[in-house]
Amino acid sequence: MQINFKQCNSGNYQECNSRDVEYIVIHYTANKGDTAKNNADYFAREVTKTSAHYFVDSKEIWQSVHDADIAWHCGAKNYKHKYCRNTNSLGIEICMLNSKGQVVQASINKAAQLTSYLMQKYSISKDNVIRHFDVTGKDCPAPMVENETLWINFKNKLCEVEQMKVYKYVPDMPDYAQDTFTRLFKTGVISTDSTGAMAVEESSIQPIMYLDRLTGGKIEKLPELMKLLENPEILKLIG
Repeated sequence: MQINFKQCNSGNYQECNSRDVEYIVIHYTANKGDTAKNNADYFAREVTKTSAHYFVDSKEIWQSVHDADIAWHCGAKNYKHKYCRNTNSLGIEICMLNSKGQVVQASINKAAQLTSYLMQKYSISKDNVIRHFDVTGKDCPAPMVENETLWINFKNKLCEVEQMKVYKYVPDMPDYAQDTFTRLFKTGVISTDSTGAMAVEESSIQPIMYLDRLTGGKIEKLPELMKLLENPEILKLIG
């Protein structure tokens, strides 16, 4: 999963560098025909005193605030939810509407993939994936508040991949993969977050090992080849 990054304007979030993430809060941008990059660009440029960690459209994911920092996405004077706050949650904004104001299912599907990934990364249960509406009562994401079935279907998509394992550290990986991933980590092919943790999905290990053998142990010299792993059709071919 490719996640692009563009730093949010410093006036729109609180730098923290370390915190416990317990909830994922789903929002929608409420704009017609916008994109994830449009939003990342906007919040990098303007001071709005609001933000989200991620913006998702049908094609891309753009991160605006580091997970370890506090985005201002669900603050309120009064709360419906007893525990979820900006300080212990990640905010995901979905570019959910096309230019005609119709719901874009592909954007919702991509947001479900990102949400599932973050659930695994931070050991967040499905019950702790909630809407902005569930935190403060705000009509957001409106399509998922006004049509409960849309929200239920989104949550069901999380069930399908909830058991996907994500490796954070090389010693946690299968023995046969540790030498290769140690090399990929040292050469920068595999990136880490601010805590030094990786996020390698279990399903990616065998394809990466296959490509490493195919290139004679020099996969780190072929970064373009790594991009093929984002193509599900290529994954099917290399099994």
